[in-house]
Amino acid sequence: MTDTLTVLNAMKEYYSPDGDTQELLPMCEAACRELAAMVKPEADLGDIRLINAAAAFAYRRFCIKKLFNDGGVTSFKAGDVTVSVSRRELADYAQKEKTEALAAAAPLLRDEEFHFGQVKV
Repeated sequence: MTDTLTVLNAMKEYYSPDGDTQELLPMCEAACRELAAMVKPEADLGDIRLINAAAAFAYRRFCIKKLFNDGGVTSFKAGDVTVSVSRRELADYAQKEKTEALAAAAPLLRDEEFHFGQVKV
């Protein structure tokens, strides 16, 4: 399984979630377990593509939790500047990140969506 703390650090670096380590670590652990089920046996678990994919999985979990638990605070104001993003945009962004990270890690993942076999007539 990919190292959870490495995934946590990658998640913090790439996505800057506003949660603390106590909150984010279980999401990273769950993401590592989910991804581990997809990884080819010969793959290097320290490969940056797997770490990034696990971080994207964890970030998606974080976004879903944020949207459901606290109403998904998606804006802030600093002086005269207001920055906002819709809940839909946040969910779409998290899904896009997960999809792109999976695509990048594809050479290290088992392909269970395709079956090649002989058809007897």
